[in-house]
Amino acid sequence: MAQDELNLSMFKAYDIRTKEEKLNAGIIRRLLSSVACYMKDTLGCSTIVMGHDARLGVPGLMQEALDMFPYFGLDLIVNPLQISTPQFYFACMQNPKACGIMFTASHNPGEYVGMKMIMPPMAPITYGSGPEGGIAKIKELYVENKAPSLTANLGKVTVKRYLDQYMDYSMELAKTGIHSLDGLDILCDFLSGAAGTEITEALTYCGANVKTLHLVPNGRFPAGDPNPIILSSIEDAQNHMKDGDYDFGLLFDGDGDRMDVMASNSLQLAPSFNFSILMPQITALYRTTYPHISTYADVKANPIAQRIQAHYASVKLIRNGHSFIKEALMDEQKTGTIAACEESGHYYMNFPYDVEDPSKGYAAVESTMFFALLTARCYLENPQAYKRAAELQKSVYREREWPLYCEAAPEKMPQILADVEKRMKEMGAVVIDRMDDGSDLDATLMRFNLPERIDGGTDLSKTKWAQVAQRISRSEDAMVRWEVVSNDKTECERLNSIIREIADGYVEKGFARY
Repeated sequence: MAQDELNLSMFKAYDIRTKEEKLNAGIIRRLLSSVACYMKDTLGCSTIVMGHDARLGVPGLMQEALDMFPYFGLDLIVNPLQISTPQFYFACMQNPKACGIMFTASHNPGEYVGMKMIMPPMAPITYGSGPEGGIAKIKELYVENKAPSLTANLGKVTVKRYLDQYMDYSMELAKTGIHSLDGLDILCDFLSGAAGTEITEALTYCGANVKTLHLVPNGRFPAGDPNPIILSSIEDAQNHMKDGDYDFGLLFDGDGDRMDVMASNSLQLAPSFNFSILMPQITALYRTTYPHISTYADVKANPIAQRIQAHYASVKLIRNGHSFIKEALMDEQKTGTIAACEESGHYYMNFPYDVEDPSKGYAAVESTMFFALLTARCYLENPQAYKRAAELQKSVYREREWPLYCEAAPEKMPQILADVEKRMKEMGAVVIDRMDDGSDLDATLMRFNLPERIDGGTDLSKTKWAQVAQRISRSEDAMVRWEVVSNDKTECERLNSIIREIADGYVEKGFARY
């Protein structure tokens, strides 16, 4: 098979992801054989945990793996029902010596399929990360059409459901239980994804009155792309929040590893603000273990929210990318770096394998069930904190991250970003492109009248400030992104206009599109 027929673009920075139409039976078998070869021969795994979300194309991928992998001598632990990626991670935590494959394409449109993969001990497999290069090695094996040798003894397939244990674990860690959320009215929109069953069951068990939208998993995603930052997808939720009497709303993406909070007036509260409210409870979980606690904030995190968080922990900037952030949390466990938040709605934490005995170690993963329960608990205990957060957010003007598509000329993406950076520097911006440890931020943060490091003493009230974040997306094809935030509406609009003026030049030449 010629290389241009192999769909090599499906090997992404953090996972494998492609449109289903680009896969045929031969490519699927070839791909799964290369993954099995990597996990068995390179990693030395004998057991693989598997799960899948709601999208229509992934059950077939999982079934093909169930049919193939036992012939390679691999044992499989599988839940054949739709589950969220966080529930899959919990299943992997119960089998820490196993590898894991989650069949999902996250928040992408329904025509996409893919795989997120992990290796012992709960480490993400990414492009360039993992023995012999992780996904880069899988790609090499795929091109070479490699497969593990067949074995005389078939591997065993075990069906295992972890939802009850996952609920018990999450409630214990969030310090919630039966009747603990009595009196709360919560609207949940699952966008027909995989998180509806588990989140609704947990919140309802704890006493919350939950109104659900798009609860039934449906890989056709009738409300729109399963991404809560797409306004057209959450229009139904916004209308319900405006017309109903709910304390707050929760919005989830297709595989349930992203969570957005919606205030009663339908305002989407930036995840960094919700994270700042949760911070006292999160840091309390680790105070007896670490003398000094740190958290990560992504390049788009609201400066006001960062300042609030800095009252409870040192806040360090980190590059975007769920796998990269989890790797960093794992690497920094011993230093007391415990959690992270992305403005895309991803919340991360070093979750203890055993709530009662943290000495057994931690796994850096997402768990929207834990964060949903903790958000509900914090709202019930201090609703004024959410009202203040909403007011603070309204005092800041923000155009949520917007894209420019460069399929016609992906090689132009670095130049587009360089043009924006040059213009911002000419206007007096401080440019940040390195994390605290000196490594590449994989993005550019340009700040006006803001320090490079924001702490609890940073005064944001006396001057006009602004922040511009830009990056090349590592999870979507040929896309660059920008987000501007400022405490001055005119400045926010001006900076956005300057960026769009630069982008327009590339659109007019046919190199890009909106």
